[in-house]
Amino acid sequence: MTGAAKPSSGPRSGPPLARFLARRLVLIAGLVVLLYSLAVGLYYGTDRRALDAELVAHQVERIETDLDGTALPTDAPSRILFAEHPDAYAFALVDRSGRVLEAMNAALIPPGATDLYADDWITRLDASDAPLVVAGHEFANPPDGPPRDGLRMVFVMADDPARLRWRAYAGEFYEDVWLPVLPLILLLIGANTLLIRRGLAPISAVAAWARGLRPGAPTPPPDAPVPAEIADLVEATQRSVARLGQALEAEKRHAAEAAHALRTPVAVMVARLDALPPGDATEKLRADLAALSRTVTQVLAASRADVLTPTESTTLDLRRPAEAVAAAVAPFAYGRGITLSLDLPDRPVPAQADAEAAELALTNLVENAILHGGAGPVEISAGPGPRLSVRDHGPGLSPDEAAHIFEPFWRGADAAPGGSGLGLAIVDRLQRTQGGRAELSDAEGGGAVFHLIFPEKEN
Repeated sequence: MTGAAKPSSGPRSGPPLARFLARRLVLIAGLVVLLYSLAVGLYYGTDRRALDAELVAHQVERIETDLDGTALPTDAPSRILFAEHPDAYAFALVDRSGRVLEAMNAALIPPGATDLYADDWITRLDASDAPLVVAGHEFANPPDGPPRDGLRMVFVMADDPARLRWRAYAGEFYEDVWLPVLPLILLLIGANTLLIRRGLAPISAVAAWARGLRPGAPTPPPDAPVPAEIADLVEATQRSVARLGQALEAEKRHAAEAAHALRTPVAVMVARLDALPPGDATEKLRADLAALSRTVTQVLAASRADVLTPTESTTLDLRRPAEAVAAAVAPFAYGRGITLSLDLPDRPVPAQADAEAAELALTNLVENAILHGGAGPVEISAGPGPRLSVRDHGPGLSPDEAAHIFEPFWRGADAAPGGSGLGLAIVDRLQRTQGGRAELSDAEGGGAVFHLIFPEKEN
């Protein structure tokens, strides 16, 4: 399990901007289609004469399709309407002389309607129940069939139980709204969505650039050209990062100066302490000065943590810092009565790491294990993979303690006196600075194991 502190939560993330704008575009397009549909629907809905002409034209087309010369077959589909609604619809086929060749529901046809001779006409006649729609049409001769010279059709609608007028309205709506407008709207939505995505691509590029910025490090602008507005944002970000870097440098300089200034008086006090006669008070004072000296060293390490920036070409054999730390900390372990062991493989353990940062982090882990890991031995190992591990044989850590172990100034309830709570926080900072991480796990057989995991060196 990992004990690294979780970063503070950022702003609540919403949908991607491209999706947000595309949804708004679809909403606007839908409103435009709706308003246009309402306008067209209102126009056609109030033009009763145009609807009547449309429904008549549709019935004429159906009958003309079924005509066999000048006759309409008895099984023609166009007869169904007139057979099912004898009180509502009627038609008659009339020749040039005015003779009625065929009719259905002829009682509905007003007198004289079959005598009117014109290519196309439509009228409304007042009746006792409802106005009659009466229309006429002259059929043209087909190019590949028997002639229909002078054949006319008279159509009458006294009522509309088959909702022919509504069908004509829907047909006009489909032809004048959905058929021409909907494909155009879909095409515009698709084209604009693509343009939105391409237009927002520089924002994604700048976001990726911003994620790589570090205070105190150079901040060259993105490689790809960006719009003027985003270029202003990039420039403002560069200025902000530069100011933040300056403030961070000043803070680190002040901490380093303070820690460095404390090292001399601490060393003088340790030297003078050696001249005091032995005793309990002297030993307690010696322990307090040792804790103060470690705190000063940790503050200095913290001030250097963020400036250690190894490049991809920095290759480190992790056996080297393990050997150096074991040699440096051995006297401290011996003075505390702790056995310190070193387990290294025969082959190099390459990693992308900085030697100074790795030594600082490992030193803090080993000192922490010596101080808080009980009376058992402390084991340092390298590998497998790009990692250094420090194991103690103490009581281990509870899940709650493990969740806070890398937080600055946090100390467990049973922590030994004299510590500052900075050592493991510095380890975490050093590892994150190098692109690695610090982890904690329970050791088999008891105790805890701290891991320094580094990025693998790319070939």
